[in-house]
Amino acid sequence: MKKTALVLFLSLILAFGISAPSFAKKKVCRLGHVNSPASIFQFGALAFKEAVEQQLPDWTVEVYPAGQIGGTLALIQGLTLGTVDIYSEFISTFADMVPEYKVFAVHFKFNSIDEYKKFMNSETFAKMNEKMIKTNGITNIGDLDGGSVYNHFSNKPLNTVADAKGLVTRVAQMAPLVGCWKAYGAKPTSMDWGEVYTSLQTGVVTAIDNPILDMYDEKFHETIKYVNMTNNLYNMISYNTSMIFWDKLDDKEKEAFKKAVIIASEKSSAEVERRLGKVIDELKAKGIKFIETDVSGFKKAIQDNIEKILAGDKDAIAVYKKIMAGDY
Repeated sequence: MKKTALVLFLSLILAFGISAPSFAKKKVCRLGHVNSPASIFQFGALAFKEAVEQQLPDWTVEVYPAGQIGGTLALIQGLTLGTVDIYSEFISTFADMVPEYKVFAVHFKFNSIDEYKKFMNSETFAKMNEKMIKTNGITNIGDLDGGSVYNHFSNKPLNTVADAKGLVTRVAQMAPLVGCWKAYGAKPTSMDWGEVYTSLQTGVVTAIDNPILDMYDEKFHETIKYVNMTNNLYNMISYNTSMIFWDKLDDKEKEAFKKAVIIASEKSSAEVERRLGKVIDELKAKGIKFIETDVSGFKKAIQDNIEKILAGDKDAIAVYKKIMAGDY
């Protein structure tokens, strides 16, 4: 009897095209970043995940915040090896991987996020991205607007560039960033993101520059007295993607992933607008003083030392000059 019923069921499938239940596993994208679960990086990553999964029901995006699958260097290596699919991070983090990318770590080259966006959509950057693909197997599939303009948390006010002399400030492990702070007379100290809070707390470093929300979400404000409004580096959160992963996708999937970055960017921008003013008010209420820094001396120091900051690299210097001239 059971055998007869099974034969009848299979016959109905063949006759009427009834689909048997599908138990196929979903395709997986592994996205990592080093920022906290409270950060705009995580907010954007979850918005990206939602957008991908809505467009592609057979996909799931696994999000790993706070260095859960590795710190900065491990995540970059993971992209090249294909063990990490996407690393959401400021593209300046990749400054040492392609000579021209050094310019992303140079202060005071853009005056707004709009200028940054224009450059990222330029022919100049397209050629840089192709070079990154060829040499490192990493591509940029889009950029997320996370309110990513750098300002400076410190335990002393920075009114002018003279106040930066001798300042022990944390910088990411990128030679151009170190070079910028040395040009100001500071003592830059490189360390991974996960080490910063304890280093500020214990006085190993006394300052750090990053977007205000990023530093607030990491609770760095608990260790400092001043927010110096320097606007020294405009950035966006780049969705840096392994070509090993990207080459496996069909055209429909690639378009869905790119569209998901755009959707996540719009949502993240709105979230920054919703939160930033409240955070600034909170910091002021806690007694933290905001300084309107005169950045003219900082800008001059960069321009006077640009060849040294970019280690004399002709390709990087050429891109820097294009940016400064607005010709890219």
